[in-house]
Amino acid sequence: MDTLGEDYEKVQNEDEPNPLTKKELIGWYFHNFAIGGYDTAAISVFIPVVLEGLSSQAGYELDQVTPCNTTVTDYECVTRFGTSFVDTESYSLYLISVSVLFQAILFISCGSLADHGNSRKKFLLSFSFVGAISTIAFVTIVNPTKTSNASIAEVKTLMDIIATKLSSYSMAADLISGLIVIIAGLGLVLVTTEGPAGFQFALAFCGAWWLLFLIFPAMWLTSRPRPPLPKNENNLLYSWKRVGKTLMSSRELWQAMKFLFAYFFISDGMNTLVTVCVLFGKKELGMTNIELSLFAIIVPICAVIGISLLPLYAILGFWLPFGLVNKWEVWMYLVLFGLLVGSIQGYCQACFAIIIPEGHENEFFSLYQITSKGSSAIGPLVSGAITNYTHHIRFCYWFLFALIASPIFILATLDIEKGKSDAKMFVKKEEETKNKDIR
Repeated sequence: MDTLGEDYEKVQNEDEPNPLTKKELIGWYFHNFAIGGYDTAAISVFIPVVLEGLSSQAGYELDQVTPCNTTVTDYECVTRFGTSFVDTESYSLYLISVSVLFQAILFISCGSLADHGNSRKKFLLSFSFVGAISTIAFVTIVNPTKTSNASIAEVKTLMDIIATKLSSYSMAADLISGLIVIIAGLGLVLVTTEGPAGFQFALAFCGAWWLLFLIFPAMWLTSRPRPPLPKNENNLLYSWKRVGKTLMSSRELWQAMKFLFAYFFISDGMNTLVTVCVLFGKKELGMTNIELSLFAIIVPICAVIGISLLPLYAILGFWLPFGLVNKWEVWMYLVLFGLLVGSIQGYCQACFAIIIPEGHENEFFSLYQITSKGSSAIGPLVSGAITNYTHHIRFCYWFLFALIASPIFILATLDIEKGKSDAKMFVKKEEETKNKDIR
């Protein structure tokens, strides 16, 4: 961390009114540490189990009349979803899909606004506090009833190093935080009875963790004003117009767009796979709540290790449990998958950070968040439909394998140097257009 601070000091802009301090840098790490419990534990493990458990309690056997018997292993039940019935596993997948669609709308609506004015810190903390409190609120759900002076070359090299280190350190903080929260959640599950109640308390702990560690970013992050919003622009429509304009310029930023397209499907598959594995272990292998919590611990541990490995080294993680019949095969799979998650996410985030246009960071990272988190609308939606049709979540693995594997060939053609050159040319043309309009 000290090395990163020293690297940054070498490339500080003397005209920057609020240079980055070590305290603020630590504040950023605490932000990732705060949210890590939700990213790693809540959305991947606790929420799917809670939603499936609650929907089963309010569900019926396949005859849609007899109350669901959750005491048997591999029970097959349905629950009401609107005016129809869906499989209880599909219910949780559908809700996750709907939630990330709303995320995508929010990312686009607010992303470009953060590139102007003094709203970035306000956006970050406001949405974080709302998310933390909402996560805690899961515990209130009751059982359902049946109703510098450096040279240009040195600056370029150092900025690439800084971007890579920031991505790796931030992701490691996220994963380590998630690991701690999962272990603590396991303790809560141990002292409660079987069923979704233990996971509801674990979810509330995730939200409390998030809320607690947001104190440090709130104190230490500096508000960094950006250029004001252009005249005659509407706050609600500006981000949508900017994203539309950027997408229309996809030829000028082809490397960045190619990355986003490929990572959209990779991230969707990886995010969905963890949820599907948890539900698979719960329903088809009859894992207990304690086993499911241990199940989830493996991924962040291996992901932290995977951050320091080359993506090619972890490619064995593509081995999928098409023929899984026992729990030990699941454990082995999770080790490989965790290595894959850490290495690919660390590599991709670092690459993307250095091929986006200067002054459009929030806009492009909003698009990145759509591919990284918001993309998880397609995977759960299709997986939910497959499960609802077959009543066996195992068949989802074929779809997820294709979703993860196919875009790898696109990423293999990514030209980082060309991407950085395109980003600089994009900014240059944008400045020339602005100057013409002024004249």
